[in-house]
Amino acid sequence: MKKILVGFALAGASVIAAQAQDVAMKDVPEAVQSALSQKYANATDLDWEMNGSNYEADFDVKRIDHTVLLDPSGKILMTKRDIMENDLPQGIRTAISQNYKGMRVDDVEQVEKDGKTYYQLELDQKGQDKKVVLAQDGKEVEDPSYWD
Repeated sequence: MKKILVGFALAGASVIAAQAQDVAMKDVPEAVQSALSQKYANATDLDWEMNGSNYEADFDVKRIDHTVLLDPSGKILMTKRDIMENDLPQGIRTAISQNYKGMRVDDVEQVEKDGKTYYQLELDQKGQDKKVVLAQDGKEVEDPSYWD
């Protein structure tokens, strides 16, 4: 029985480790670091992780959480930042009230990918979370998928 529990613990730990791997600054390619610092010169509290073969930077700018996904050459693939619910465009707020009645907006982030802006929302209803990504027109999209 003890061996089974140890096996489950090791398997769980390896799944967690595979999902997000912290990366030391010295192990982040110069092109990646340079691309980030050019776009976000005022970044503070910077942490790096691997996301597949790409680099994910988590940091703050003026106490607002940001995350940027960069490929190994330094190309920015996607960005996200926290925003307040009242900063959502009216069309998105209307879509939420029409399509997610009775759900409370718990978390809001603005995502940019391929020159387009999306809104990533965590909605809550009686302890049940629903995570959605909405395009500018308020329609739910699959690409980009919800980015944790």
